[in-house]
Amino acid sequence: TKMKRSLFDHSLSFVFRHIKDTEIMAQNMRSPKHFIFGYIAKRIMLFGNQKVIEDSVARLGISNDDVVIEIGSGNGQALLEIEKKKPSKIYAVEISEDFRKDLFSRFNSAKITITGNDAANLASIVSDKSIDKAILINVIYFLDPLDTYLEELKRVLKTSGVIIIAGKFGLAQGFDPKIFKNTDIQKIMPALEKHFAVTSTYVDLGDESSRYHAIKLTRK
Repeated sequence: TKMKRSLFDHSLSFVFRHIKDTEIMAQNMRSPKHFIFGYIAKRIMLFGNQKVIEDSVARLGISNDDVVIEIGSGNGQALLEIEKKKPSKIYAVEISEDFRKDLFSRFNSAKITITGNDAANLASIVSDKSIDKAILINVIYFLDPLDTYLEELKRVLKTSGVIIIAGKFGLAQGFDPKIFKNTDIQKIMPALEKHFAVTSTYVDLGDESSRYHAIKLTRK
């Protein structure tokens, strides 16, 4: 799906390139709050992620009876793709209040549960071994300490479950490291391998914003 960028969006991209290494921009990429920086973050995500979203959701192999969880649902782009696969249930986990407002206004389905829980503690809404498929797109950078989040993912995942982590690690290294904690794929691999069986694929979908690592986790 190709969205058309306006001249205004190209201008925002120009501005973004010049401020992306600032702490306030990193904070708004994680959780958009600021009127200007938050708006820029939302527009950049909208255009920069679509190809990665379509590709990574396809890699999950969602079927009709699956229960799916997305960690960091953001503006709902991936939820739309997940919905198309017609799973039986979707959990959308999003800590940003701004993004949650967007999600509640866009999605009105009994199949979708939108929650503001931190993904490190989903016990109040997701029971043990109840998730078939989990996806995290451009979210792993913020999960600190990473082990805590991986333990929780392991708790909720069914024995046959699959997790896809999509990360643009090259681009992420340009952001403020106080916010973007996990941007070196070599450094996070041992943590992933401690908890899961791991395969990683580098995917090039044709432009800088659409090159990413698709990391597949399954139970050992």
